[in-house]
Amino acid sequence: MATEVIVHRTISSPAWWLFGAGLAAAAWWGLPLIESPKLENHFFGLFWYSMLALGAAFWAIPAEQRATATMIERHYGLLGLVPLWRQAYPVSQFSAVTLEQEPNIFGRDSVWVMLTGRSGNPFVFARFRATQRGVAKASQLAGALAALTGLPLDEQQK
Repeated sequence: MATEVIVHRTISSPAWWLFGAGLAAAAWWGLPLIESPKLENHFFGLFWYSMLALGAAFWAIPAEQRATATMIERHYGLLGLVPLWRQAYPVSQFSAVTLEQEPNIFGRDSVWVMLTGRSGNPFVFARFRATQRGVAKASQLAGALAALTGLPLDEQQK
């Protein structure tokens, strides 16, 4: 009998790919700073590319969440392919699956699918934009997580 698994990958989000394309475009845009014969441009180029390298380091290690009937896991991997580290928690550490909509100061609201810990610490499973489609996806994922883990579903609005 196969064990059912729910997986949510950051790498499957179009925003992840767009951010990577933005990093590549910013790297191309900064080439004149390095190719310039002026020393002060080299200084700004060094700063520019060090900031891009920092952004690329965070971008290159996306997270993947997995849930089974007994275990909740978060995997981090290089470009989502090469595993780097993993966090695993038994379902018994959680008391509910929470669907929470939070207003953002800038941009659209966010909808968070979380597992509320018995100690009060939440485990964020997924984030969606609070569009009609995003809320529907979040509700569907939260319902599937609740059904799989046997935890109650708690919907909150902040």
